[in-house]
Amino acid sequence: MKKYIAIICCLFLLSCDDGDFDVPAFEFNETINSCDVNNNSYTLFRLSDTEALIITLSTSQISNNVTTEPIEVSITSDNVVYRTFNDAISVSYFCEDIPPVEPTILSNWTGVEGANNKILIETIEEYDDMNVQIGYRHTITFQNLTLENGDETLTYTETDFGSFITSI
Repeated sequence: MKKYIAIICCLFLLSCDDGDFDVPAFEFNETINSCDVNNNSYTLFRLSDTEALIITLSTSQISNNVTTEPIEVSITSDNVVYRTFNDAISVSYFCEDIPPVEPTILSNWTGVEGANNKILIETIEEYDDMNVQIGYRHTITFQNLTLENGDETLTYTETDFGSFITSI
């Protein structure tokens, strides 16, 4: 009887496999980096040592106009990407015409479209210490951010991407 119990316990312990899936912490540097791509769109990204959260927005979505209600942009696989790399990445990685070969991308998660999956953009005027307007502050929040990588998905109900300033 002890042998049967030992075998059942071994089977139970060996059959449980949680895999190597690591849930991203989404703990990036506070700075939002940006690249103006051909004056038609912005590539905005936040970095940690080996991770990046990237969004691409058109110049009409990031405009120098104060908003009374947030601008809503649907999340798609083209405008939201989360990547992990095998080594530290620099700001210049995303702003080059041809991305460098190194560091290597380990995983690539893309945004999932959905009725409530949105990027919310609020814009206010930005002033310096002398009360002179220097630009516009754009605050970006994700609503129901869902990312997929093959059969795996991650969902964050509300996540702040952060704020960045465009000049006038």
